[in-house]
Amino acid sequence: MALVRWQPTQLFDLRTEMNRMFDPFRSNEPASEAPGPTAWRPSVDISENQNEYLITADLPGVNREDLTVTVTEGRLTLRGERRQTTEENNGSVHRVERLSGTFARSFDLPGAVNVDGIAATYRDGVLAVTVPKAEEAKPKQIEVKISA
Repeated sequence: MALVRWQPTQLFDLRTEMNRMFDPFRSNEPASEAPGPTAWRPSVDISENQNEYLITADLPGVNREDLTVTVTEGRLTLRGERRQTTEENNGSVHRVERLSGTFARSFDLPGAVNVDGIAATYRDGVLAVTVPKAEEAKPKQIEVKISA
């Protein structure tokens, strides 16, 4: 049995919970998938411009064939698996910090999106998913006429 150092900040982090509660890109991951000593949860950045949302995930060591991106009812889900590397050597392993296994990250997309226009690219261990906004969700500029 491996010993794990107790870290009270892993049990309950008020700032993280408050940020998660008010985040428009709510993460719908169950508490069992919360980061801990045995869970692998890739880092994700979400940004927005006038025309689209951009979701970028760091997935080092994940093969392209082991990735899936789905959108269902306004929820974007990233799934994949990082396989443990097996190196044949006659030495012993002293430390393993690179976690492996399956992961799933889900995010509710705010507003209306164009599901047919979603595109994903994967390069150098970085997954970039572009989700275009629907026309009704884009801001519109209306000219104001001044009458004399």
